[in-house]
Amino acid sequence: MSEPEPSRPERPQYGEYASPEEVAAARGPLPAAQPEPAPAPGARRLPAPAGPPVAAHPRRVNNLITMLLLILGIWNTVTSIPSYLDFGHVLSQGLQAAGYGSVAFGAAAHTAGIVLLVLSLLVLIAAVGVSLRLIRLGRRSIWVPLAAAGVFLIGSIVIMAVLVANTPALADVLHNH
Repeated sequence: MSEPEPSRPERPQYGEYASPEEVAAARGPLPAAQPEPAPAPGARRLPAPAGPPVAAHPRRVNNLITMLLLILGIWNTVTSIPSYLDFGHVLSQGLQAAGYGSVAFGAAAHTAGIVLLVLSLLVLIAAVGVSLRLIRLGRRSIWVPLAAAGVFLIGSIVIMAVLVANTPALADVLHNH
């Protein structure tokens, strides 16, 4: 009682496979090979280049912004080295300029400056290394310097919180003002 199966239409329906003959007919005839021009007398023939053709880098804008952010990070780190090495004096001047008065920072500020310098250098080295690797692989890399800045910001907040906790005079000045 089943009905006879209808004959297959000319083109396959969705989900059906085309036969090799149908695929060849859909592709059309193959292009004719172009003859190579005859080389000039005495000219040397170069071998064909190996591998796929070289194309323009697909992520130019990503790479440009990544490099600009890395250069900004390098510039910021290098110009901050003197401030990190004399961190207590820099903080004291900053508080005076803000109108909080004078605070004498001890060894805790010097240690905090050295820790900030080391953190800055380590984060910068890691960001440059990972960014260059991603650029060489042709992958998106703009997130690396941004993430490095975030890591440094969080580390700086933690280090400053420890410094404030270890400097009672600073806590008094900030509390009373």
